[in-house]
Amino acid sequence: MARKRHFLKPVWAALLSAALLAAPVAAAEPSGETEAQGPVLAIYTTGDMAGRVYRQDPLTGERVAAGYQNVASAMEQEREQVDAALLLDSGDAVDNSLLQDGGEAEALALRAIGYDVLVPGLNEFRLGPDARDGFFDALTAEEEETAPVRVLSGNYLDGDSQEPAAEGYAVLTAEVGGRAVRVGVLGLGAIDGAERLPASYCEGVDFAHGDNTENSYVWEWTEYWQEKLEEENCDLVVVVCHADRDVAADFAAQTTGIDLVVGGHGSAYADTVQNAAGENVSLVSGGGTDLTRTTVTLSAAGTPEVGESTLLSLEDYAPDDTLAGQVADELEKVEKQAGERVATLTGDWIGETEPQYGPTPTATLAAASMLWATGADGALLCPRSLGETDAAALFQEGANTAVLSLDGCAALLSDQTPLAAVELTGAQLKAWLDICAESYTAEEDGSISGGEAADTLYGLDYTLYLGAPAGERVDGLTLDGEPVEDDQVLVLAVSARRLDDPDFPKGKVVWRSDLDERFAAQGGTPAAVLAACASELNRLVPMQLGSWAVYAGSVGGPLNRLEFITMLYELAGSPQPGASAAFIDVGDSSAAVWAAETGVVSGDGKGRLLPTQAVTREQAAVMLYNYARSLELSAPEDGPAAAELSDAADVAAWARPAVEFCLRTGTLTADGSGRFLPGDTITREEAAEALEAFALYVEANQAR
Repeated sequence: MARKRHFLKPVWAALLSAALLAAPVAAAEPSGETEAQGPVLAIYTTGDMAGRVYRQDPLTGERVAAGYQNVASAMEQEREQVDAALLLDSGDAVDNSLLQDGGEAEALALRAIGYDVLVPGLNEFRLGPDARDGFFDALTAEEEETAPVRVLSGNYLDGDSQEPAAEGYAVLTAEVGGRAVRVGVLGLGAIDGAERLPASYCEGVDFAHGDNTENSYVWEWTEYWQEKLEEENCDLVVVVCHADRDVAADFAAQTTGIDLVVGGHGSAYADTVQNAAGENVSLVSGGGTDLTRTTVTLSAAGTPEVGESTLLSLEDYAPDDTLAGQVADELEKVEKQAGERVATLTGDWIGETEPQYGPTPTATLAAASMLWATGADGALLCPRSLGETDAAALFQEGANTAVLSLDGCAALLSDQTPLAAVELTGAQLKAWLDICAESYTAEEDGSISGGEAADTLYGLDYTLYLGAPAGERVDGLTLDGEPVEDDQVLVLAVSARRLDDPDFPKGKVVWRSDLDERFAAQGGTPAAVLAACASELNRLVPMQLGSWAVYAGSVGGPLNRLEFITMLYELAGSPQPGASAAFIDVGDSSAAVWAAETGVVSGDGKGRLLPTQAVTREQAAVMLYNYARSLELSAPEDGPAAAELSDAADVAAWARPAVEFCLRTGTLTADGSGRFLPGDTITREEAAEALEAFALYVEANQAR
């Protein structure tokens, strides 16, 4: 069955051809009645639908609340209420996601619903030249069952002749009250394509006329297309201009001879603005959520008059069963594609902490893919860019390997923002990490909260000290073991969202994933980069890309018990403890549970760790000694004795074996006066040096 277009007649170069369609649709409650009296022509538009052809997203499984199936139901009802209907799509109809079929499903849906015109946006051009042309051909081909969809783009030009590579405009006629109403439709979209598409996609084509040096939609209309449309003697002129509301409104305000401007990008709207002659112009955009309706009625003299523009929420319409059946084969294809193996995971992918507090296997994998794509020195990764699933969740119970598929990549990295690579100096990087430290909060008990919005740095080593003064919170920033100098230029991979952050340092952008033809068709998303990287590597194991940590205190400040235990826990490799809690005064801390289970600490005898209490040198010695004993390591038989210390009398009896252990292993040493200073608080810097010496002792003795 064909969906009726109510005798709408496309005219190409002054030739008219009838276009009829039919197909029953599932009923839904109408969202509003047309209020105009007498014969009515209604112009409907959608935009930014981003490939939502199915009832569920085949990649994520999420319900699609406003898709083309909803459009089909809405248009079935609307066509019954008007004398003639014109249906336009302002572009970004296809989806630049991990699942690509070259727009086949979208073309099928647009034809089946009965669209008259598509004005391509950036999404269509990001498909790549071959897939783009195939999509346009699928829309415009003559078929028996469905009428073609006109692809209009007055600024998509042959680079040599400057003539439109597709049709620039069409004149459509609609029979309204016995009168043939001529509607001129001009397409202007993706005018910034040369800047936002891979260079290879733009070879041989332009997205604005050569004299349009500012890439202005206004220039395209006033200097080129307005005269041509005036020669067509149209009753109404519609310009579909795939631009955000501000640009579309400015376009309408600076021009004349246009009755309706259809925009794109951003939220849905239906407004009125005054043009350069002070006349009202309707301004609409579906925003990916709504169907816009602009009514046209005939005056007493038979002159078409543009009436009110309204928004019809697509969520108010049930998905269309007929269209669902028509795209069922395409759905089966992409669902199969979503589950296909990209790579195999092996090893232990369980993260021991949240990604804002320390490196995790999943975050490290994401950062590794960023470095693989960019060749950058480091990767700035925000925990919010990660999905709710981690790599460990992909393993079946008891399995040693797991399949990473395309839908798995999407689950691991849910952020849709493209990636970028930017040049920053060492001073700029330190300043940004110092700003990121402000996202954290050092709690009274010594624990740390927040940090979800901070960037964490992979590929380099550094430490954040939240208790240090602003500007001094980043310590030990090194690359390949060498300190990063302030004037040293580094290339950092980062979410392109940061480029719009006023606090992010200004640097030269040297790469973007959405401008890289390897990832453009998938929108340059982090998941697309991960999928390509994983596919090349084939087999993935947990890896380390530098080391970083966040501490509540300052570099030279005292450590509390929980902080020292956490440092020791990280030295041990952050093993997963058996229990979930060990002390009544410590909440979610794997380090505290591990310390209790290994005998590093035993608490105060009342179930308390006393986490915020400062650690003395002799207490630190005891913790190190206890950990060595858990590893079945003993102190060397020869070396300094605790009894030989000039302040030996100040060393508690319960700490003497531990102090002697530290003296003989060089973990904690006496000062130049032979004093151990057992009651002095150990600083973070001293603790770091002690742990480094302890690690060397463990490595040497475990190897024997």
